[in-house]
Amino acid sequence: MWHGVRSNLAAVSDADVANPTAALLLLGSTIFLLAAMYVVCYTFFMANWEGWESWNRRTGLDAEHAEEERQRRLK
Repeated sequence: MWHGVRSNLAAVSDADVANPTAALLLLGSTIFLLAAMYVVCYTFFMANWEGWESWNRRTGLDAEHAEEERQRRLK
């Protein structure tokens, strides 16, 4: 009567049972997404980076000048 009929119930996973394949896929996709975000952000940062000299001029944060000032204050 039911020969050759396959049930789809075997393909439905039980919610209480851990699925290692799905867990590894989720972990892999999360790592891949984080890596992609890092690459995109780093690419935009490097495209706009002008160097430390420009940064020091724009912000007034010159490490050599700050060290000289510190030495002068300590004397």
